[in-house]
Amino acid sequence: MSEVASGLLHPLTTPTHILILLGLGLLIGQHQPLNLKMPLLVFVPVSALALVLTCFGWIANFYQPLLIAIALAGGILVALEKTIPPWLARLLFGAAALAIGLDSRVESASMLVVLKTLAGTWLCLIIVLADVAIYGSYCAKRKWMQIGTRVIGSWIVAISMLVLAFALRKPASL
Repeated sequence: MSEVASGLLHPLTTPTHILILLGLGLLIGQHQPLNLKMPLLVFVPVSALALVLTCFGWIANFYQPLLIAIALAGGILVALEKTIPPWLARLLFGAAALAIGLDSRVESASMLVVLKTLAGTWLCLIIVLADVAIYGSYCAKRKWMQIGTRVIGSWIVAISMLVLAFALRKPASL
């Protein structure tokens, strides 16, 4: 598989990344009319900056419970179908982009391989967030689909709580 293709698949194989992207995409799509401008104006450059920081290895590890907390916040907002102020939405999308970018470390001796992989990751983040938002906006047009979206939000909350419990558990001693 090429480096770009590997990068494209990375966010889809990391549970916390997909939970964040699903939650935030559905959050955008719940509110009519669909407005992708504000979230993408924040998400796109911040995720690019975070991936550049990751590329040069300035951040070695990212604290997993912070990622899970962002997914949990997105899931709660979707499940409750709450509208949040624009400044809070920008903060949430910026934090999500920064967290996912910093958590997307690539191990390779070649800087070119790292750049190609992270470019694929960046494209995937943007495509998935926009696609989920667009499909979520279709669901906002019918009452029964709105309920389904809220159920998905509650599943994101439940899965995030389970992942958080695993992340915070103490390893068993032998």
